[in-house]
Amino acid sequence: MFSGEFHYKVDAKGRMSVPADFRAAGDGKFYITYSPDRCLQVYDEQHYLQRKAELERLDEFDPVVRSIKRVFFSGMPLQECDSHGRIKLSPKMLEHAGINGDVVLNGMSTYFEVWSAERWEQQRAADMENYFENYRKMTAKEQRERG
Repeated sequence: MFSGEFHYKVDAKGRMSVPADFRAAGDGKFYITYSPDRCLQVYDEQHYLQRKAELERLDEFDPVVRSIKRVFFSGMPLQECDSHGRIKLSPKMLEHAGINGDVVLNGMSTYFEVWSAERWEQQRAADMENYFENYRKMTAKEQRERG
């Protein structure tokens, strides 16, 4: 499981450290793709294959499905951490996420996100402001669906 918030820097070669717990959870190997939230999503192999299977079940004649798959699968192929526990991010990925130095890695259970530090602070503030109301809505929705 990926959990916690970690602050790092991306070096001039686009390399970023991955926390030891995250490396262990992913066996040091990760798929990196684009998030619609203007950050990056990083999956271990098991969870990437699960997401892949979910996307493959969708109707490929639907243009929205094709668009989502086109972006999701255009991410980076399997990346392995180097001997210093770092993975490399492509220039396109760095640009998508607005990353040019400081990054925040945020655990999301089955994957983790990579944010530019500036965007993370904005997103976190918005998420925290709405947290209790969103939680209440989610709980009410679950209760309606159950019964």
